[in-house]
Amino acid sequence: MAIIGVDIGGTHFRIGVVDDSLQVSHFERLAVTDIIHPADPLGDLAAFLSSYISRTSFTPEAIVLGFPATVDKARSTVLQAPNLPFLENLPVKEELSHRLSVPVLLERDVNLTLYYDRKHYGLEHHEILVAIYFGTGIGNAVMIHQQLLLGKNGVAAELGHIPVAGSTLPCGCGNVGCMENLAGGKYLAHLQKTRFPHIPIESLFTLCGSSPEIKALLHHMAMTIATEANIFDPDCILIGGGVPSMPNFPWNTLVEETLAHTRKPFPAASLQLLRSDDFPEKGIIGAALYAKAHLS
Repeated sequence: MAIIGVDIGGTHFRIGVVDDSLQVSHFERLAVTDIIHPADPLGDLAAFLSSYISRTSFTPEAIVLGFPATVDKARSTVLQAPNLPFLENLPVKEELSHRLSVPVLLERDVNLTLYYDRKHYGLEHHEILVAIYFGTGIGNAVMIHQQLLLGKNGVAAELGHIPVAGSTLPCGCGNVGCMENLAGGKYLAHLQKTRFPHIPIESLFTLCGSSPEIKALLHHMAMTIATEANIFDPDCILIGGGVPSMPNFPWNTLVEETLAHTRKPFPAASLQLLRSDDFPEKGIIGAALYAKAHLS
């Protein structure tokens, strides 16, 4: 079986072929703007994927696309993608399946990442599994009894958009005061630009870890994790993404502050927080695992 996994981020477009042993070949990382353009995004996607299939000489069983976006419950249409608004409300699944004559599956990128992590860390049989990925924003995925939590409209687990009292920062979702403006990479980039302009962003935890600003970031990250722990009482919470993967990220401090805000005695007494490694092919392998689960 060959699955083509596609991880479409706000900046980078990652693609690869995954075989039965979950090995990735023909991996490519390109700029999204080199592939998809506002005038005809579905045409651009179809043309690139058709060319990729020809170049790799694979006939895929399916193509799985992960978007940094909300997706409708039928998993056929991108609903809201602040970084790729020209893909919103288009018949992505139907159109690409028709043009490429290959089954096409759509999913939120974080859900595909969770599929990888649950396999990699041996968590397939957990009753309630939660993942929180602190990247540019806050990605969140929840599995209950081995099934993704989708919600009435398909947009469940948008943890980054819980409101924060007192915050009036505008968010890409259209609201103000969302947590991901205070606990994700956007806030870290803002700090680097406005408070630490002479320090590279990758050195902020190393050189500025004791600053009030970095402590505030960690506080909001911990509040985010504790909120989900208190709601779901999960078997495990995976914590990953670009921010926790940065050099000298204070993991132990994050764990301690999370536990300080988690309800006592439970779930705090048995809360398992597992640090998830980050690497470029992760979402692509997750896409193949997702395809196996949904095509069988």
